[in-house]
Amino acid sequence: MNDIDWWVWLLVALAAVVVVVAIVVAVRKAGADRREEHQREKATALRDEAKETRVEAQQTQAAAASAKADAEEARLEAERLDREAARASQAAAERAGEADRVDPDVTDEDPSPEDGEVGRDRDLDLDRRRESDVDTGRGDAGR
Repeated sequence: MNDIDWWVWLLVALAAVVVVVAIVVAVRKAGADRREEHQREKATALRDEAKETRVEAQQTQAAAASAKADAEEARLEAERLDREAARASQAAAERAGEADRVDPDVTDEDPSPEDGEVGRDRDLDLDRRRESDVDTGRGDAGR
């Protein structure tokens, strides 16, 4: 080895160092590329997940808006039915009042003795006989 000049050994050593440095740089660059690719994949996955979540949120908001509209529609329908019921009740009360003015002897509480129907004219003679029976009974008790 003595017959090789010292500067040759120096060049070989420098070449070895350059090769080792190049290998280290290449390995680091490959690692950085892998990390960068992994970060891109992770970011892409997060973006996709965000899009899915956004779509789900929009669907939920649409469902909520639809439910609110249905609830508002139901509320309006309930108010309409309440008004309709109030008008019907008022009309029924007016008709009952008019019926009482036309014929006060007809009542809804007075069942007919013959057939059990409600709203028939009372038998005034029967009422008078009952009253006289009651009065007679009192008169007997007083004697």
